[in-house]
Amino acid sequence: MYRQRHKRCGFRAAKGFSLLELLLALAVLIAVSAVAVPPLMDRLQAGRVQDAAESVREVLGNARRYAIDGGVDYHFRYELNGPSFVAIPAEPEPTLANSYSGDESDMRVVVEAGELDENLFLRAANDGDAGGESLEALAFNDLPNAGELAGKTWSKPILFRFDGTAEDRVFRVVDEIGRTAEITVRGLTGAIRVSQVFELEEQ
Repeated sequence: MYRQRHKRCGFRAAKGFSLLELLLALAVLIAVSAVAVPPLMDRLQAGRVQDAAESVREVLGNARRYAIDGGVDYHFRYELNGPSFVAIPAEPEPTLANSYSGDESDMRVVVEAGELDENLFLRAANDGDAGGESLEALAFNDLPNAGELAGKTWSKPILFRFDGTAEDRVFRVVDEIGRTAEITVRGLTGAIRVSQVFELEEQ
């Protein structure tokens, strides 16, 4: 009689994970996430504040350049406790009185505006520098949102002169929980510096 033989393999089929093993793995993942995620989120938010401050620095630098190139003084202003900022001529209709060349064709009057992302705000570092002025729509020249900008409350102007100098000033970009980047303008050189983000202490 012929008998069929089954050859047994030397290994067993792989077993699936047990419920206990899956729960242990999940618990480890949750523990690692609880430790790693908050610092990562904090870093991302600090980076957001830093990027915003750098975008403000760029417009400050542009205000200085517009003043030098156009031969007219420029103001940089920011919305007090708000997100908006502008670089505008010191006079709504600049004259040639403070132009080097005295030639109207050499004058380039540029107006620039920017706005921070949601939940980011501009604040004075010192109460004495805050201001709190409203401006006529004419100050914003031909910007499409000039009427809206005129309705805001603005800081004291930071003056950039056509000779490259400026006014000493310090102000801040702050988020909703107090992460802060400080922006410093040096009067003698017109240099602009942005600090690393730090946590603003409650006063």
